[in-house]
Amino acid sequence: MEQHRERIERHSAPLEHMGLTPVAARIFTYLLLTGKEGAIFEDLVAYFKVSKSAVSNALKMLTASGMAGYRTVGGKRRRFFYVNMRSMFNETEMTARYQQFFTILDDVRKARGVQDEFDKELGEIAVLYRMLLVEFPIILERWKRTIELGG
Repeated sequence: MEQHRERIERHSAPLEHMGLTPVAARIFTYLLLTGKEGAIFEDLVAYFKVSKSAVSNALKMLTASGMAGYRTVGGKRRRFFYVNMRSMFNETEMTARYQQFFTILDDVRKARGVQDEFDKELGEIAVLYRMLLVEFPIILERWKRTIELGG
């Protein structure tokens, strides 16, 4: 993985801007590069030269969000962490996230009770999330059919 160190840094920056911690972003990118094989906790600590706590917190964040998963192999106590690509695009979870954010925006607009430029921006973003609630299942179904047809 040493040959990928610069790539991990480069690809982690946008993930940080999307809300991942620096360690979680780097671990996610590392796991993408390992593919289905995944990586064990100790390898991640050694590679990134950060505390066990930092790696543990990052893995908790990634697994709780569904971005990563883990498995044990052959009864060993070691967990192999990997990117959980399919669950990241789970229709139920994605729709629930869109609905939650739409509900938050709608509630904040009502609570503020102010019709200013910021309220207008919140309303515009709320429209986008309302559209995502309708369109995402359609897009996902088209994606699945495209894959079935060979891409």
